[in-house]
Formats: sequence, structure tokens, C-alpha cells
Amino acid sequence: MSIWLKRNRWDKVFIAAILYTVIAMLARQVEAILTIDYYKMPDYFGVWSKTMMPNAGPPPASFLGISLLFTFIGGLVLAIFYNYIKGLLPEKLLKRAFSYTEIVVVLILVLSYFPMYMLFNLPFTLLVIWFITTFVVIFLGSIVFVKLLK
Repeated sequence: MSIWLKRNRWDKVFIAAILYTVIAMLARQVEAILTIDYYKMPDYFGVWSKTMMPNAGPPPASFLGISLLFTFIGGLVLAIFYNYIKGLLPEKLLKRAFSYTEIVVVLILVLSYFPMYMLFNLPFTLLVIWFITTFVVIFLGSIVFVKLLK
């Protein structure tokens, strides 16, 4: 096993991932309510996955379960990554959380949002809203990581 995996306090990492999942799911629910009109636009029906929209209408219950699982896995990876690089970050809570947020959000922007903009027929405004929500989720999750993974 890699040394960076060995030095984790797995109980705290799992708790951090669970709290990240709660933060992310709440934020994404608010986001979905605010952006629901985009999901109803026929111009974009072909963009949404069959997992999210097997047919027109709200996502099936299975989508929530898959979202929870994937969000938890994302939180787990982010908590492990934070634990690995925390020694490189400033000491104070908010500076540390913001520094980690900067690193992760820039990576997400370049590796995810830029390609989404170039490859998929999505409204630019929706991408911006998703990005802002991502920033908020990562920042709040970072605060959790800083407090739990000392």
C-alpha cells in the first residue's frame, strides 16, 4: 500500500467524506431548484444521461442513490488528497481551507469545466452556476477537512 494511503486516520477520513457528501447534496439540491428550467428545455434533453433522465421528467430514485455514492467517493478522494498535502498549506484554518479550495477548484476548472464547455451543448450560464456551486461545496468541505484531519 502506498505511504500516502497508510498515513490516514481512516475513521476521520470517512467522517469527513460523509460530511462532505451532506454539504454537496444539500448545495446541489438548492442548485437544482434554482436551475430547474434548464433541465426542462427540450433543446437539452439529449445532453442528460439516461441515468439522470431515462425519459422526460424528474430523475428516478436510483439517480439519488448513485449521486450519493459518487459524491461520497469524491469526498473520500478529496479528504485523502487533503490529508496528503496539508503540510504544504498555511496553518490558519480559513487560509488553509481556501488554499486547498484553490488547488482543487483550479484542477476541476481545467480538467472538467473547460472540456464540458468545449464538448457538450450546455448553456454557459448553467456551467457557471455549476462551477460556483462546486466552489462553495469544495470550500465548505475544505473547512471540514481542516477541522477533522489535523
